[in-house]
Amino acid sequence: MPAKAIADMAHSKGCEVIVDGAHSFNHFDFKIPDTGADYFATSLHKWLGAPFGSGMLYIKKDKIKNIWPLLGDDKPEGDDIRRFEWLGTRSFASEMAIGNAVDFMEGIGIQRKEARLRYLKDYWMNKVKDIPKVKFSTSALAKYSCAIASFSIDGWDGGDVNQKLFDDKRIFTTPIVYEKLNCVRVSPNIYNSIWEMDRLVEGIQNIAKATPPVKKTDK
Repeated sequence: MPAKAIADMAHSKGCEVIVDGAHSFNHFDFKIPDTGADYFATSLHKWLGAPFGSGMLYIKKDKIKNIWPLLGDDKPEGDDIRRFEWLGTRSFASEMAIGNAVDFMEGIGIQRKEARLRYLKDYWMNKVKDIPKVKFSTSALAKYSCAIASFSIDGWDGGDVNQKLFDDKRIFTTPIVYEKLNCVRVSPNIYNSIWEMDRLVEGIQNIAKATPPVKKTDK
């Protein structure tokens, strides 16, 4: 998404901007300030590979004093970002493991990681793009996507496609059934193999040939 353009427009109207970066941070190469966000939040288990329950909050320095912390701090009106770290009892093991995740990902390098993710996405999309019933909800252009891509199969509900991929191939995807979208999101990570991508392709091919399940209706 054109986050910077949206942020600039919002700022011109006197609005502040919050960016939900859960699926962008450590997914592809960018800097948080480049989004134009006043506030940026992300979970760290998705693309950084840190433990569940870990996250990161970014607030522009001049905005920190305006935000009241959820839990108390000895300087509640200060401008130190650490005043938002008071969370009560929590898992220190989880927090300490964030550093290991950062070290691991920096050892790979974000440019190499992004290239790998794009390769995996392009690999399976190119394999199924000519199947008549398969349609994409994600652009194949590099500036509009990285690892994530969504597809649908004519006549099939996204939830049914998701379930059949898991039942037949033990592939975990995410159904997106919202407003006009009725598709399945595929999000391979760097540890996924070409063998697994081929398994996904085979699953999509089989579903496109099969008859959709009959939906039960309430009487």
